[in-house]
Amino acid sequence: MKNTALTHIHEALGAKMLPFAGYNMPITYEGINAEHETVRTAVGVFDVSHMGEFLLSGSNALALIQKVTSNDAEQ
Repeated sequence: MKNTALTHIHEALGAKMLPFAGYNMPITYEGINAEHETVRTAVGVFDVSHMGEFLLSGSNALALIQKVTSNDAEQ
């Protein structure tokens, strides 16, 4: 199973993690009511780093992917 760039943060915050589309994803933290209230009064973040793949080739492929994504593609 793959992890997203934010998996360690989700785990540190106590998220219940389950497999989703081959990734270890957060399902819930405190429950739907508390999470709904937090999004309404503060902020909510959705980790989208599991939602796509890029297949690039050529001499500037790494430079391009480093520019257009938030993950470090060199690792």
